[in-house]
Amino acid sequence: MPHVLQKILATIYKEWLLLRRDVGGMLVLLLMPAVLIVVMAMVQDAPFRDYQEVTFELLVADQDQSDLSKTLLQGLEESGHFHIIRQHNNQLLDTVQVKALLKKGYAHVGIVIPKGAAAEVSNAANQIANSMAGAMSMGRLPVRAQKDRHITLYFDPASKPTLRSAVYFALDKYITYASSRQLLQRLTKLSGDTTQSSQTFENIFSTLTVKEEALEAKGLKAASINSVQHNVPAWAIFGMFFIVVPITSHLIREREEGSAMRLELIPYAQLSVAVGKVLFFMLVCTLQFYIMCAVGIWLMPLLGLPALQMGQHPLALLVLVLGIAFCATSYGYFLGAYFKTVNQAMPFGALSVVILAAVGGTWVPVELLPPAVRHTALISPLHWGLSGANQLMLRGGGMADIWPQVTVLVVLGSLLVVMGLWKNHRRSLSV
Repeated sequence: MPHVLQKILATIYKEWLLLRRDVGGMLVLLLMPAVLIVVMAMVQDAPFRDYQEVTFELLVADQDQSDLSKTLLQGLEESGHFHIIRQHNNQLLDTVQVKALLKKGYAHVGIVIPKGAAAEVSNAANQIANSMAGAMSMGRLPVRAQKDRHITLYFDPASKPTLRSAVYFALDKYITYASSRQLLQRLTKLSGDTTQSSQTFENIFSTLTVKEEALEAKGLKAASINSVQHNVPAWAIFGMFFIVVPITSHLIREREEGSAMRLELIPYAQLSVAVGKVLFFMLVCTLQFYIMCAVGIWLMPLLGLPALQMGQHPLALLVLVLGIAFCATSYGYFLGAYFKTVNQAMPFGALSVVILAAVGGTWVPVELLPPAVRHTALISPLHWGLSGANQLMLRGGGMADIWPQVTVLVVLGSLLVVMGLWKNHRRSLSV
């Protein structure tokens, strides 16, 4: 046993000497992932930002100039999400100007409130009030045949579908409110009770409201998905899997130089050397991950981005990181065992990691991918690693919540190491 441990430690020291002399490899492992994290977090900051945090310019052509339209526009403005623009060049906007300004990219959204909109809402409210009052033998309000009126929405052609949906539902909400207010006023008028103002009836709307609360207990800082919270762990895991570059090159060079053959002549040395290589590069991957997390915690806020939240279970995170590091290192060992030359192994290793990252949710969350690609994410170890990181960093999970991800990573890594050892054993027997 002491001899086996000595061989493992000697292998770790030898790999450290090789990596220390490989400046390019060190840059690939440490500098490039850090640059990727910063660039991708800044580029994707806007798409990840909630539209509720953004104020949009809203062009308005109010052809009705009624209490209804004023109530509607006041509600939109008071929501804090819209800056109402009624004039351009000191002239009230009309439909033609709204469309022209949107085509020029002056704003993202425009609405046109048609003349007679309030009259039609009032007429509809009268009809409903009459039908409700008929059963109570109350008076009737004047009504006429209903005419269709539409508040027209226009969008900048470059507007995203999510923005269109958000604006549509916000506008629909305030139209419903303004129409309900009209109906309450008609019911007040029919009741003949002048002591009850419409404001009294409107208190109904504040009886049941919607309130968002964090999943975490009070006093704990909750994390939510944003560009930093997605990109830092995602690209850190991506960088960890690029350990295939130095591992495959070291293994193939050892075979080409003959040092691998000399090691195989030593009894039981092959397993010890494999364990030493895997352990060394696991340490490198683990160090790499935490360096990237340090970038997210301290550098991102200096660039005006949110700071990375690490979760409440650092030990569970370490277990997950070691599982990811083992799988990434095992993949590199597997490729180094099966490919004959560096020119074969390096392009395949790099491209395969990029493909696994793409389907595994590194560039965008898996939930945003097409359904067919979403299912293929299960074959990517990067997906399982990122899923575990989200479980800990975003959902506040602990050790019990990441066992599925860690199990998949360890089982897959073990299979890759065993297949690599088998291939090396077969090669040594054929020599």
